[in-house]
Amino acid sequence: MFCQKCGKELSKGATVCASCGFQPVESKIRVKNIWRVTPTMGVVSENKFATDCTACETCMNFCSHFHEGSANTVLSRIVINPTELEWMLHETDDPTVERTICRQCPGLAPCMAVCKVAGAMYRDEKTGAVIIDPEYCNNCRACERACPYNAVWYVEGADKMLKCDLCGGEPQCVEVCPVFCLKYEKVA
Repeated sequence: MFCQKCGKELSKGATVCASCGFQPVESKIRVKNIWRVTPTMGVVSENKFATDCTACETCMNFCSHFHEGSANTVLSRIVINPTELEWMLHETDDPTVERTICRQCPGLAPCMAVCKVAGAMYRDEKTGAVIIDPEYCNNCRACERACPYNAVWYVEGADKMLKCDLCGGEPQCVEVCPVFCLKYEKVA
């Protein structure tokens, strides 16, 4: 097991990290009822459609419109990154689409563990999603550096941190995906 604050390996049975003094998740917090949006690939949906992402960016546009009032992919909480160029240049074996979205880590998420501002990050009671409160967040970007999935980022033009908040339990990306390549599922 590794410390969720400093990343150092914990000795077996440790109740506190020897490096930074952080208390491991199991002895501090247990979160139940956590949901997340999960990308699917190559699976046939119940409607018999292939579910490979086509990089149409519909999810990104609906996400930003839902949260910011305008369809602007830069302000989306999900990122679609097609790798066709790398495939055409023979840098990868197959053309894929990388999708970056918060995994809503169970327990004390790494982004929450490093946040020093009281109230800036909290769990939504309904979905278990980690929420960033822009009223308290000072944009220090510690959460961005702590996320092992690169699913938290700073948008300079908007001067705010962004990450998936599951749209209050009705993720827009899942509802609008034309090829059904995203699903909303309970993970804990």
